Amino acid sequence: MSSYVLQAHQFFADKVSVLKERVRNLKQSLSPDEFLQNEIVKFAARVRKATLETIPEDPNRQEYLLTGELKKFRRYKQGLQRYRIIFCFSNKPSIILYLYLNDTKHLRKDGSKNDPYAEFRNLVNKGKFSHDPQDSRMRAWIDQYRY
Repeated sequence: MSSYVLQAHQFFADKVSVLKERVRNLKQSLSPDEFLQNEIVKFAARVRKATLETIPEDPNRQEYLLTGELKKFRRYKQGLQRYRIIFCFSNKPSIILYLYLNDTKHLRKDGSKNDPYAEFRNLVNKGKFSHDPQDSRMRAWIDQYRY
């Protein structure tokens, strides 16, 4: 069981909400066997497992590290093919904040302007996301979970 409080930025929550809606629609329109074999359903299950189980086991794993401008953030990619989950975390207080999940318009392709890392970097540069603990939005998030 994770000792981290798990939170989702609205951007991430909106992407997951769209994914959940797609899964609900598939459940209504497909047979049980087709539903279980559907790639969207499998993808949703992998995202759920990653965010609720795998990442909280150790959010500071070496394979999650990003470099360059994004080195303060972490990413999860195992089993997600061209999709990425980007998050940040704190050990004091113990919080993981899921920030970003790319969509079909921003699939991983090195060098593409639509690459998820390029989109995320652009959003960071526009102030949508921050890793700075002095940022007022990050301060509010951290202060909310002080013990």
